[in-house]
Amino acid sequence: PADGGRARVLVVDDDPRTLRFAREALDGAGFDTMATGNFRDLARILDAERPALVLLDLVLPGSDGIELMAQVPALAELPVIFISAYDRDETVARALDAGADDYLVKPFSATELTARVRAALRRRAGPAGFALGELAIDYRGRRVTLAGRRLDLTATEHDLLCALARNAGGVCSYDDLARLVWRRSHVDPKLVRAFIRRLRGKLGDDAAKPVYILTERGVGYRMASSPDR
Repeated sequence: PADGGRARVLVVDDDPRTLRFAREALDGAGFDTMATGNFRDLARILDAERPALVLLDLVLPGSDGIELMAQVPALAELPVIFISAYDRDETVARALDAGADDYLVKPFSATELTARVRAALRRRAGPAGFALGELAIDYRGRRVTLAGRRLDLTATEHDLLCALARNAGGVCSYDDLARLVWRRSHVDPKLVRAFIRRLRGKLGDDAAKPVYILTERGVGYRMASSPDR
Protein backbone atom coordinates (compact mmCIF):
# COMPACT_ATOMS: atom_id res chain seq x y z
CA PRO A 1 0.00 0.00 0.00
CA ALA A 2 1.05 3.57 -0.72
CA ASP A 3 1.08 4.52 2.97
CA GLY A 4 3.01 1.45 4.05
CA GLY A 5 -0.11 0.12 5.77
CA ARG A 6 -1.89 -3.20 5.48
CA ALA A 7 -2.61 -4.71 2.08
CA ARG A 8 -6.35 -5.09 1.50
CA VAL A 9 -7.62 -8.57 0.61
CA LEU A 10 -11.18 -9.28 -0.53
CA VAL A 11 -12.62 -12.74 0.18
CA VAL A 12 -15.65 -13.80 -1.90
CA ASP A 13 -17.40 -17.00 -0.81
CA ASP A 14 -20.99 -18.06 -0.14
CA ASP A 15 -19.93 -20.16 2.89
CA PRO A 16 -19.99 -18.06 6.11
CA ARG A 17 -17.57 -20.45 7.84
CA THR A 18 -14.97 -19.99 5.09
CA LEU A 19 -15.42 -16.22 5.20
CA ARG A 20 -14.96 -16.15 8.97
CA PHE A 21 -11.93 -18.45 8.90
CA ALA A 22 -10.21 -16.54 6.08
CA ARG A 23 -10.89 -13.18 7.68
CA GLU A 24 -9.52 -14.22 11.06
CA ALA A 25 -6.42 -15.80 9.48
CA LEU A 26 -5.64 -12.82 7.25
CA ASP A 27 -6.39 -10.20 9.89
CA GLY A 28 -4.09 -12.07 12.26
CA ALA A 29 -1.33 -12.01 9.61
CA GLY A 30 -1.55 -8.24 9.24
CA PHE A 31 -3.84 -7.88 6.22
CA ASP A 32 -6.84 -5.57 5.93
CA THR A 33 -9.52 -8.13 5.12
CA MET A 34 -12.97 -7.67 3.60
CA ALA A 35 -15.36 -10.62 3.28
CA THR A 36 -18.56 -10.91 1.25
CA GLY A 37 -20.94 -13.56 0.00
CA ASN A 38 -22.52 -11.13 -2.46
CA PHE A 39 -20.62 -11.93 -5.64
CA ARG A 40 -23.28 -10.20 -7.78
CA ASP A 41 -22.03 -6.86 -6.46
CA LEU A 42 -18.38 -7.70 -7.07
CA ALA A 43 -17.70 -5.05 -9.73
CA ARG A 44 -18.97 -2.26 -7.46
CA ILE A 45 -17.02 -3.57 -4.46
CA LEU A 46 -13.78 -3.70 -6.46
CA ASP A 47 -14.29 -0.16 -7.72
CA ALA A 48 -15.10 1.22 -4.27
CA GLU A 49 -12.59 -0.68 -2.12
CA ARG A 50 -9.64 -1.26 -4.50
CA PRO A 51 -8.28 -4.47 -2.91
CA ALA A 52 -4.73 -5.61 -3.60
CA LEU A 53 -5.81 -9.26 -4.02
CA VAL A 54 -9.02 -11.30 -4.30
CA LEU A 55 -9.72 -14.74 -2.84
CA LEU A 56 -12.55 -16.08 -4.99
CA ASP A 57 -14.65 -19.20 -4.45
CA LEU A 58 -14.70 -21.36 -7.57
CA VAL A 59 -18.29 -22.60 -7.10
CA LEU A 60 -20.96 -20.00 -6.32
CA PRO A 61 -24.76 -20.30 -6.40
CA GLY A 62 -25.86 -19.67 -9.99
CA SER A 63 -22.35 -18.79 -11.13
CA ASP A 64 -18.70 -19.66 -10.65
CA GLY A 65 -15.38 -17.91 -10.30
CA ILE A 66 -14.31 -18.63 -13.87
CA GLU A 67 -17.45 -16.93 -15.23
CA LEU A 68 -16.80 -13.94 -12.97
CA MET A 69 -13.24 -13.61 -14.30
CA ALA A 70 -14.75 -13.10 -17.75
CA GLN A 71 -17.65 -10.90 -16.61
CA VAL A 72 -15.80 -8.50 -14.27
CA PRO A 73 -12.94 -6.79 -16.15
CA ALA A 74 -11.37 -5.38 -12.98
CA LEU A 75 -10.49 -8.92 -11.84
CA ALA A 76 -8.05 -9.24 -14.74
CA GLU A 77 -5.92 -6.48 -13.23
CA LEU A 78 -5.66 -8.08 -9.76
CA PRO A 79 -4.01 -11.20 -8.39
CA VAL A 80 -6.81 -13.74 -7.88
CA ILE A 81 -6.55 -16.94 -5.85
CA PHE A 82 -9.35 -19.46 -6.37
CA ILE A 83 -10.51 -21.41 -3.35
CA SER A 84 -12.42 -24.65 -3.87
CA ALA A 85 -13.08 -28.14 -2.54
CA TYR A 86 -12.32 -29.53 -6.02
CA ASP A 87 -8.70 -30.55 -6.55
CA ARG A 88 -8.93 -32.37 -9.88
CA ASP A 89 -6.15 -31.47 -12.31
CA GLU A 90 -8.56 -30.34 -15.03
CA THR A 91 -10.39 -28.02 -12.61
CA VAL A 92 -7.16 -26.42 -11.45
CA ALA A 93 -6.03 -26.05 -15.07
CA ARG A 94 -9.30 -24.30 -16.05
CA ALA A 95 -8.94 -21.89 -13.16
CA LEU A 96 -5.35 -21.00 -14.01
CA ASP A 97 -6.17 -20.67 -17.72
CA ALA A 98 -8.92 -18.22 -16.76
CA GLY A 99 -6.27 -15.93 -15.28
CA ALA A 100 -6.02 -16.99 -11.64
CA ASP A 101 -2.65 -16.59 -9.94
CA ASP A 102 -3.08 -19.58 -7.65
CA TYR A 103 -5.52 -22.28 -6.53
CA LEU A 104 -6.14 -23.25 -2.90
CA VAL A 105 -7.98 -26.47 -2.01
CA LYS A 106 -10.34 -26.59 0.98
CA PRO A 107 -9.78 -27.30 3.77
CA PHE A 108 -6.61 -25.23 4.09
CA SER A 109 -4.67 -23.99 7.10
CA ALA A 110 -4.22 -20.37 8.11
CA THR A 111 -0.48 -20.78 7.49
CA GLU A 112 -0.96 -22.00 3.91
CA LEU A 113 -3.55 -19.30 3.17
CA THR A 114 -1.40 -16.41 4.33
CA ALA A 115 1.70 -17.82 2.62
CA ARG A 116 -0.13 -18.14 -0.72
CA VAL A 117 -1.48 -14.59 -0.42
CA ARG A 118 1.96 -13.14 0.34
CA ALA A 119 3.52 -15.07 -2.56
CA ALA A 120 0.87 -13.84 -5.03
CA LEU A 121 1.36 -10.24 -3.91
CA ARG A 122 5.13 -10.53 -4.29
CA ARG A 123 4.76 -11.89 -7.82
CA ARG A 124 2.54 -8.97 -8.79
CA ALA A 125 4.66 -6.28 -7.14
CA GLY A 126 5.88 -3.83 -9.74
CA PRO A 127 8.51 -1.09 -9.73
CA ALA A 128 8.19 1.66 -7.15
CA GLY A 129 8.33 4.43 -9.70
CA PHE A 130 8.92 5.64 -13.25
CA ALA A 131 11.18 8.36 -14.65
CA LEU A 132 11.41 9.81 -18.14
CA GLY A 133 13.18 13.08 -18.80
CA GLU A 134 11.81 15.61 -16.30
CA LEU A 135 8.80 13.43 -15.47
CA ALA A 136 8.89 11.29 -12.31
CA ILE A 137 6.11 9.07 -10.92
CA ASP A 138 6.07 7.63 -7.41
CA TYR A 139 3.46 4.86 -7.71
CA ARG A 140 3.27 4.05 -4.03
CA GLY A 141 3.07 7.66 -2.91
CA ARG A 142 0.69 8.62 -5.76
CA ARG A 143 2.98 11.56 -6.50
CA VAL A 144 3.85 12.92 -9.97
CA THR A 145 6.46 15.63 -10.50
CA LEU A 146 7.68 17.47 -13.57
CA ALA A 147 11.08 19.17 -13.28
CA GLY A 148 10.77 18.77 -9.52
CA ARG A 149 7.35 20.46 -9.34
CA ARG A 150 4.42 18.37 -8.15
CA LEU A 151 1.59 18.12 -10.67
CA ASP A 152 -2.00 18.55 -9.56
CA LEU A 153 -3.74 15.59 -11.21
CA THR A 154 -7.24 14.27 -10.71
CA ALA A 155 -7.59 10.64 -9.64
CA THR A 156 -8.50 9.58 -13.19
CA GLU A 157 -5.65 11.57 -14.75
CA HIS A 158 -3.22 9.98 -12.30
CA ASP A 159 -4.49 6.45 -12.99
CA LEU A 160 -4.31 7.07 -16.74
CA LEU A 161 -0.72 8.31 -16.56
CA CYS A 162 0.32 5.37 -14.37
CA ALA A 163 -1.37 2.85 -16.67
CA LEU A 164 0.63 4.19 -19.61
CA ALA A 165 3.88 4.42 -17.62
CA ARG A 166 3.64 0.85 -16.31
CA ASN A 167 3.49 -0.31 -19.94
CA ALA A 168 6.07 2.19 -21.25
CA GLY A 169 7.15 1.34 -24.77
CA GLY A 170 4.05 -0.79 -25.36
CA VAL A 171 0.72 0.28 -26.80
CA CYS A 172 -2.33 0.59 -24.54
CA SER A 173 -5.50 0.21 -26.60
CA TYR A 174 -8.70 2.05 -25.75
CA ASP A 175 -10.11 -1.14 -24.23
CA ASP A 176 -6.90 -1.69 -22.23
CA LEU A 177 -7.29 1.78 -20.73
CA ALA A 178 -10.99 1.19 -20.11
CA ARG A 179 -10.08 -1.79 -17.92
CA LEU A 180 -7.06 -0.26 -16.22
CA VAL A 181 -8.44 3.21 -15.54
CA TRP A 182 -12.24 3.09 -15.65
CA ARG A 183 -12.54 -0.60 -14.68
CA ARG A 184 -14.96 -1.30 -17.52
CA SER A 185 -14.69 -3.50 -20.55
CA HIS A 186 -15.25 -0.53 -22.88
CA VAL A 187 -15.52 3.27 -22.78
CA ASP A 188 -16.10 5.80 -25.54
CA PRO A 189 -12.73 6.59 -27.17
CA LYS A 190 -13.77 10.26 -27.11
CA LEU A 191 -13.65 10.15 -23.32
CA VAL A 192 -10.13 8.69 -23.37
CA ARG A 193 -8.99 11.30 -25.88
CA ALA A 194 -10.41 14.09 -23.70
CA PHE A 195 -8.45 12.90 -20.68
CA ILE A 196 -5.28 12.48 -22.76
CA ARG A 197 -5.61 16.12 -23.93
CA ARG A 198 -5.94 17.34 -20.35
CA LEU A 199 -3.04 15.19 -19.21
CA ARG A 200 -0.81 16.38 -22.04
CA GLY A 201 -1.68 19.95 -21.13
CA LYS A 202 -0.47 19.43 -17.57
CA LEU A 203 2.69 17.70 -18.81
CA GLY A 204 3.38 20.47 -21.32
CA ASP A 205 3.35 17.81 -24.02
CA ASP A 206 2.75 19.02 -27.59
CA ALA A 207 0.35 16.63 -29.35
CA ALA A 208 2.09 17.37 -32.67
CA LYS A 209 5.55 16.51 -31.27
CA PRO A 210 4.94 14.58 -28.05
CA VAL A 211 7.76 13.68 -25.68
CA TYR A 212 5.79 11.59 -23.19
CA ILE A 213 2.45 10.34 -24.52
CA LEU A 214 2.48 9.14 -28.11
CA THR A 215 -0.62 8.47 -30.21
CA GLU A 216 -1.12 5.15 -31.98
CA ARG A 217 -3.81 6.20 -34.43
CA GLY A 218 -6.97 4.13 -34.34
CA VAL A 219 -5.57 1.95 -31.55
CA GLY A 220 -4.72 3.94 -28.42
CA TYR A 221 -1.66 5.50 -26.79
CA ARG A 222 1.90 4.69 -25.79
CA MET A 223 4.19 6.14 -23.15
CA ALA A 224 7.65 6.68 -24.58
CA SER A 225 10.35 4.48 -23.05
CA SER A 226 12.95 7.07 -24.01
CA PRO A 227 12.51 10.78 -24.83
CA ASP A 228 11.83 10.14 -28.53
CA ARG A 229 9.69 12.51 -30.57
